[in-house]
Amino acid sequence: MTDQLLAVLAQTTAVLLDFDGPVTPLLPADRNARLADATRTVLEAAGVQLSESVNATSDHLAVLRFAASNAPATLEAVERTAVQGEVDAARLAVPTPGAADFLAVCHEARRPVIVVSNNSADAVEAYLDKHDLRHLVRQILGRPYGNPSLMKPHPELVRRALAILDEQPQSCVMIGDSVTDIVVSQTAGVRSIGYAKTPERGIELQRAGADAVTTDMTALAEAVRRSGTS
Repeated sequence: MTDQLLAVLAQTTAVLLDFDGPVTPLLPADRNARLADATRTVLEAAGVQLSESVNATSDHLAVLRFAASNAPATLEAVERTAVQGEVDAARLAVPTPGAADFLAVCHEARRPVIVVSNNSADAVEAYLDKHDLRHLVRQILGRPYGNPSLMKPHPELVRRALAILDEQPQSCVMIGDSVTDIVVSQTAGVRSIGYAKTPERGIELQRAGADAVTTDMTALAEAVRRSGTS
């Protein structure tokens, strides 16, 4: 797998980095469920009838998407609740092992990093500031406020990142822990490295078409180190 990582890095010069997972486990299951409840409460207070799937979900982003499609008058309030919950979580979040080293090595190798996340930019910034990592990131592109339809796998955020970097898609690599990250990479024409937290996720990322998969951000940092300066 290291050879695959090195091959992808040899062909790329810039990094598009997902946040929740590769950088920090922002919303472990219990926090994610509480935030889903909080966003649902906003809809319920407005008298919105929820679908069975939204009632059952532990994913606050699914609630946000539902609000946008089915109760747009509530979207602003649901979005505010989601952002605040993510910022609160970011202030408690701990680093993914190896993530800080990965960012530092990319900085040393002059590989610019743009965070491309379905979480709010405020949450990403709060986390990076807390851990003194903000200077290692070129730009933060979070969820388009009030427009969840533009979240990944929609390519809008990746296209914005490419414009900021002034790079061709094939010169960039997306690193993420979800099939969504691989799908958006393929749509936008960028290469992809899947970060697999479990063996099952690794299989999913490979099947989705990731160019390489790693189970360890420390190993990815070392691969960047071995690949040298871009």
